[in-house]
Amino acid sequence: MKSYTENKSRAICKKIIEVLERSEMDIDNTISINETDLTDVLEELRISNLDFNRVAKLKKAVSFEGYKIVYKDTKVLKVEKEEEMTLGEIPLKYC
Repeated sequence: MKSYTENKSRAICKKIIEVLERSEMDIDNTISINETDLTDVLEELRISNLDFNRVAKLKKAVSFEGYKIVYKDTKVLKVEKEEEMTLGEIPLKYC
């Protein structure tokens, strides 16, 4: 499968991070992103039919910002915020 160009992928990843930062979590502690959340950048890049599977380095960009991809389809991306731990701290779910 062919990915979008590097510039297009970078612009889409940047917009996805912006959407993640301003979105609230769903009941299942995930954030869902779809094509309508990215309409302005898609119009600018002249992409009429977004496919999340064609965005290069999406997983790397999202994980760098502290999120983890839970589900990725051609039209839907679901991510969750990764838990931050400090050295010597044990999360309650492991106690």
